[in-house]
Amino acid sequence: MNIITAYIAQFLWIILLLTNLFGHPGQGNTGDGKFQTPDPKGGIRTEDIDKASLERYREYFGARETYPYSTIAMNQSRKSATPAEEDPVDVENKTPETYAGTEKGETPETEAKGGKEQPQEPVARGERKAPEAAPPQASEPPAVKKGFNQIVLDMIQTYKGGRYPYLMSNDYANYNGVTENIYYDGNLLLKAHPSGNKASHCVGITFEVFFKAMQEWNRRQGRNTDRIGNLSYAQMHDFMLQWYVASGSKSQGNLTTALEQYGLGRRITDLNAAQPGDFIDLSRENNTGHTVIFLGWIWDGGQITGLHYWSSQSSTGGISEKTEYFNVCRKDGTKYGNVMIDKLYIGRVTP
Repeated sequence: MNIITAYIAQFLWIILLLTNLFGHPGQGNTGDGKFQTPDPKGGIRTEDIDKASLERYREYFGARETYPYSTIAMNQSRKSATPAEEDPVDVENKTPETYAGTEKGETPETEAKGGKEQPQEPVARGERKAPEAAPPQASEPPAVKKGFNQIVLDMIQTYKGGRYPYLMSNDYANYNGVTENIYYDGNLLLKAHPSGNKASHCVGITFEVFFKAMQEWNRRQGRNTDRIGNLSYAQMHDFMLQWYVASGSKSQGNLTTALEQYGLGRRITDLNAAQPGDFIDLSRENNTGHTVIFLGWIWDGGQITGLHYWSSQSSTGGISEKTEYFNVCRKDGTKYGNVMIDKLYIGRVTP
């Protein structure tokens, strides 16, 4: 009987050895290069980890002490993890700082104290340890006060994606180059095209942006959005006519004279002092003009040769950004363009 028992034990040992070598439907090699591990909830879970990936994980975990943040975080996370969560970390897609939950350049508190977790304070029998106070929450940062030029730049972004064709018309009684009716102090100041096509031209759209930006500025300052400064309707009407260069010659009436006369801004004469969001009235050598919102200068060989701007023009079919060049000469004597660099009226709004 003892001999038979010994043979049976030896036979079972051989079966177990063969099973460990060649695998069985519970763990080990599946024969297709993948590995299976028992799912803690029952059944089999196939992990898509080939042998090469497994070796990379082994190399990582063998050398993880070189990472300044990963070791402690890994130990802490594994202590609190459930069996279903104890899968290998996707090391290739996580940097050490994000893996440890710390900002770059910082050290976790336990590592800063020598790399060992600090012992918890003992609690006497029958007493309950008071819950730890929640860390103070950062208060909401105060609203950032934007300068007027930034409000202008934000405002022109609201026209993106829309259809705003260009239209110059002398039907002033019905259309004034703005995409929507503009009211001041409860009265109609400028009219959009009666068809509702949102057409515009250069002086109309730049005035519209100025007007809307002033309303937004007043709103942020807690002021009346129906008024700009202390201007009456008659004064605002005159301001608009100067902006439109409709009250005389450009040298006598333009957007900069309007801003200065009514205390809403000033003229910039130094080109290097111009800032994106300034307004510019320009003239060309072919006796045409344009009113634009300045975005930046074009430089070549250390000199300003052109400007990039936003406005409404026929060449772009309506509202768009565009670049034009000044009548300054290249080394070979040819001009970059026909915009007169000495006939620029640059206005900055300073409400």
